[in-house]
Amino acid sequence: MTSRPGDPASVSVLGGALRGHALRLARLLDELERPSRRGRAPGRPDPTAPERALLARTAEELDRVGAQLQGFATTTVETAARLRRLEQDCAAADLRVQGEHVVEPAGPSRTDPADRLRSRACLQAHLSRVVTADAEALADLQREVHASAARLERLSERARTGSAAEAPGW
Repeated sequence: MTSRPGDPASVSVLGGALRGHALRLARLLDELERPSRRGRAPGRPDPTAPERALLARTAEELDRVGAQLQGFATTTVETAARLRRLEQDCAAADLRVQGEHVVEPAGPSRTDPADRLRSRACLQAHLSRVVTADAEALADLQREVHASAARLERLSERARTGSAAEAPGW
């Protein structure tokens, strides 16, 4: 199985940075809410509520995608560990991992052919599960990042146009 570009540590750092920005936005919201309550006449609507709602939604999005990135980084590290163990198991059976397949290396083997064939089938099934789980984790992350980008784009557009009131489905 070939590894993908990048590294889990960088992905985790990016996720942590997004979550840190979300936390800073949440603190800013707290700071903005106190003066808003003091300056508002009783029974009057809060004129800054729509803008604060946009900030809150933005903070939620940043936290959500940051958590997703950090979860993916953890999954990537776990997958790499599973692959290392699988490669060791393959070597013990005189087999090796080549891409997404368990293969027999060229040349003679000291392993009983029947045992080697059974081991190969079992190890191939294990490798297939690892590869499938890895692909699903990446696809989940890609879907979440694309969906989050679309949500953040809508929030940004609403902030630019001044249409900050909550829309249905938000």
